[in-house]
Amino acid sequence: MNNFNRKFWEEFIKINESFTKTCVIENVIDPDLIRKLNSAVVTGLINRFRTKDHNGFRLYFPSQGKGKENSDFIDQLYNNPPFDNEDIIDYCNRVFKEKFGLIVNFVERHSKFISSELRQIMEPLLEIIGLPATGVDVTVFIGNYGWTPLGIHQDHKGENVLHFHLGPGRKTMYIWDEKKYNDLTGTKHNNFEIESLLEHAEKFDFGAGDLFYMPWNKFHIGKSDDLSVGVTFWFNNPSKVRFFDKVLNTFYTDYIEVNKDVIDPQHDFINNNDTFNEFLSLLKLDENILEGSTKSFFKYIYEEYKTGLLSNAGWQAPPQSLTMENNYDIDNYEYLIDCKVYSPCPFKMYYKIDAGKEMFYLYTRGSKIEIKNHQELPSIIDRLNTHEAFEVKDLLKPLEEEWPIEAGLYFLSMIFDKRGIEVINEHQHEADNFQDRKKDILKEIE
Repeated sequence: MNNFNRKFWEEFIKINESFTKTCVIENVIDPDLIRKLNSAVVTGLINRFRTKDHNGFRLYFPSQGKGKENSDFIDQLYNNPPFDNEDIIDYCNRVFKEKFGLIVNFVERHSKFISSELRQIMEPLLEIIGLPATGVDVTVFIGNYGWTPLGIHQDHKGENVLHFHLGPGRKTMYIWDEKKYNDLTGTKHNNFEIESLLEHAEKFDFGAGDLFYMPWNKFHIGKSDDLSVGVTFWFNNPSKVRFFDKVLNTFYTDYIEVNKDVIDPQHDFINNNDTFNEFLSLLKLDENILEGSTKSFFKYIYEEYKTGLLSNAGWQAPPQSLTMENNYDIDNYEYLIDCKVYSPCPFKMYYKIDAGKEMFYLYTRGSKIEIKNHQELPSIIDRLNTHEAFEVKDLLKPLEEEWPIEAGLYFLSMIFDKRGIEVINEHQHEADNFQDRKKDILKEIE
């Protein structure tokens, strides 16, 4: 991992001519990192299968036809996950009895190593070039599928890709510039008429330990005849309209109440404002934001989007909560009293205070937590942002004059659920004296 320092990334930018030129850099991923990334892929699959997360999960069998996605076999995969510590190649040989291609998006949601360690590997590069406006994400390609199941295609505009090839098989990429491909095909997307076009392509061959970089505007197809794994890191530089859509999506997901009640037919429809009142009733927004200017409304939504993205170290997708992944119970927070906690690198928590409402808003790992404000909460978060480990009793001591210890434990439990902190020496134990007061405490601070 020490290969990927600032000097390496500066040279990398020179080689690819500021992210505009396709290139292969050989033998830069050391065997230890290959092993750790392979293990991270296994962990990511185990966690995804446990929660049956279908988002961005595609499986192909070449024998069933070019480009045909198989959804039936995915349910069988969910019921047959990798064993703990099973080698990814051993798992594939055990489960797949024919040639296959598996494309798994947003692996950072399910793998701590990728979300933390791989992100830190990329940090010097992102410091140089800046954070893409819609963040970064990781997709894993696994298989021995021959030609890429998507055919000759072009990636989304602005989304450059860096491929960490883990092997053991080699992979070959065929690349066409936009103009040349347009002249040859009239810009045909997902094109499976491959053979006649190969003589016009640039060819890039790479194996285990190599990095492959490709800018978004190249038409391309890969060929993987032997079983291999590739971890791809995506730089999501969106078009302006795509960025607008991403920011507005924050509004759709966070500020609209899900209410499926039917609205009755309206008399005097043009003058009747009842439906407008129904429309407003779904909005979970402060009144002064609704009464403000359009510009201030969009600035508010933009700031919410940006703060959430930064709190997740630029990862586009927040991790799955512990509640979703293993049924963690936020309300059973008593065990935390004897633990140490820390905020993992490279993540930083952000907060805002609404003095008028006496509310504290915390942004952690792309999620937002709301709690009644206490003047000591900012200092607690500031301490956690140092990434040092703290005894929970010491960390929460400044709250004790005004808040019972249960309130502070519940606050930490909410952060832990969103993966904003890690717990050291976790001990579950009976705490009956806490149970009697729990309901009243939760009502008091929410």
